Amino acid sequence: MGDPKKAIIRLSLPMMVAMSIQTIYNIVDAIWVSGLGADALSAVGFFFPFFFMMNAIATGIGIGGGSAISRRIGAKDKKGADTVASHTIVIMLLAAVAFAVPFFIFARDIFSAMGAGDITDSATQYGQVIIAGIVVIFFSSVANALLRGEGDATRSMYALMSGAVLNILLDPLFIYTFRMGVAGAAVATVLSMTLASFILFNWIFIKKDTYVSISLHGFRFRKDVIGEIVKVGLPSAISQLSMSLTMLFLNVIVVKAGGTDGVAVFTTGWRVATFASLPLMGIAT
Repeated sequence: MGDPKKAIIRLSLPMMVAMSIQTIYNIVDAIWVSGLGADALSAVGFFFPFFFMMNAIATGIGIGGGSAISRRIGAKDKKGADTVASHTIVIMLLAAVAFAVPFFIFARDIFSAMGAGDITDSATQYGQVIIAGIVVIFFSSVANALLRGEGDATRSMYALMSGAVLNILLDPLFIYTFRMGVAGAAVATVLSMTLASFILFNWIFIKKDTYVSISLHGFRFRKDVIGEIVKVGLPSAISQLSMSLTMLFLNVIVVKAGGTDGVAVFTTGWRVATFASLPLMGIAT
């Protein structure tokens, strides 16, 4: 059977890296935006709980789909694995739209209700740009999970890492050189995640250089496949969503106690704490 310790490391390390990279995007944005002042850092901080929610939903869908694919591959059911992969992509698209539309419409009202005050406009700009790219953000996470499900964890990890490196390079360019400020950080993030998504898309849909084959032609939902994905993915998503909601409520409390500067301080500390917990989450997942 092999060494279980090595197996745990081999399987959990790519997951740790993937989850870390998703969090790094917002951390890098915060680091570069901090040069604009506390208000700009607070604007990014107000969106951080929602960014974490997006990751939670996408990760849950990916874990559910990846787990089902692994079982199909173990049973030598190639057609079944393809069906699961197609369902996972469709569920991802529906979830992205369901999250994006109401948030994009009510973003200003949401941040205003949270107590953003004078930085409501900045927080709204940052949030709406990120939400505009939600499909590529969700796809990068879900496609990464599907590749992990078929045992190709290393290659998917490299795709995400390429996007993270690009984000580090683009942030100062869009924030300072192009003078786009907080919105520039969001644009850099979306473009960087688009690169990672394109690499994954190229492997899966263009080169078809993967075990699973995804085709939406003549697609029909199957309750048993949806149930299998949800059964595994939902608990994972809820677990991470609970952290997001906790963060959201604490943001509201902090802004009442310490104003927007307090949010900047609190969310900075929360980012560090979240990043530190990722190894444990990777092993558990």
